[in-house]
Amino acid sequence: MCLAATIWSNITHVIYGARPEDAEAIGFRDDFIYRFIENGRVDSSILLIEEYGREECLKLFEEYAEKQKQIY
Repeated sequence: MCLAATIWSNITHVIYGARPEDAEAIGFRDDFIYRFIENGRVDSSILLIEEYGREECLKLFEEYAEKQKQIY
C-alpha cells in the first residue's frame, strides 16, 4: 500500500529507515515487497530511494518486539 501511495502521489524521493532484514527479524512478512523494490521494478517516477535513520528505526523495532504482540 505504501509503494502504491508513493507512486500515485508522484513522490520522487523516498527515505526509509529500516532494511528488509530488520522488518523480517521482528516478524513482518512483507519481504516480497522489498524484493520487488530491490529488483528495480519501481515506477520510474520515483527518482531516488535512500536509507536514512536506520539506527533510530531499529530501536523502535526492538521496543515493538519486546511487547511480543502478534503482527498478523
